[in-house]
Parts: sequence; C-alpha cells; structure tokens
Amino acid sequence: MKIISMVLVILILSFSLCWAQKTPMEKAYGLYFQGNMKEALKIMEEDVKENPSAKTYYFIGYAYYKMKKMDMAKEYFDKAYQMESFYKPVVKK
Repeated sequence: MKIISMVLVILILSFSLCWAQKTPMEKAYGLYFQGNMKEALKIMEEDVKENPSAKTYYFIGYAYYKMKKMDMAKEYFDKAYQMESFYKPVVKK
C-alpha cells in the first residue's frame, strides 16, 4: 500500500510540474498582455530566429507599435504579411 501511495504522489507531482512549465512563447505572450513589451520582445525575437512564424512577427510588430517605434513595427508587420496574407495591413480610406 505504501508503494502505491508513493507512486501516486510521484505521478501527481510530475504531472503538476509539466502543467506548470510554459514555453518561451507562452511566457512572452503573458508578458506582452501584462504590458511588459521589452521583456516580451526579448523572448519573441530570440524565439523567432529558431521558429519563424507570422503570428510571432505580428506580435513583435504590435509590441513595437505600442512602444511607438513605428519603423520597427512596420518591419515586423511586413514580415508577418509576407508569411501569411491573413496579416494584411488595414488601409483606412
């Protein structure tokens, strides 16, 4: 009975540790939505080097936009659009 209890405790702890760990991008998105753009940018820019994705380019662009760095924002918005047309810029008429 003690062995079964110990095994259950170990399994529960190992599963809870797995659920608690976040990927770098999950951490970056969390920081982004908390308004910590500089820290989010560090993680996203590092991750996008290894795993380029339109979504990440878009979020990087939007972080720069929120920081009022329009040239950088445009650069990353353009990269997102080049990968996926879904990220097409909205043009006001």
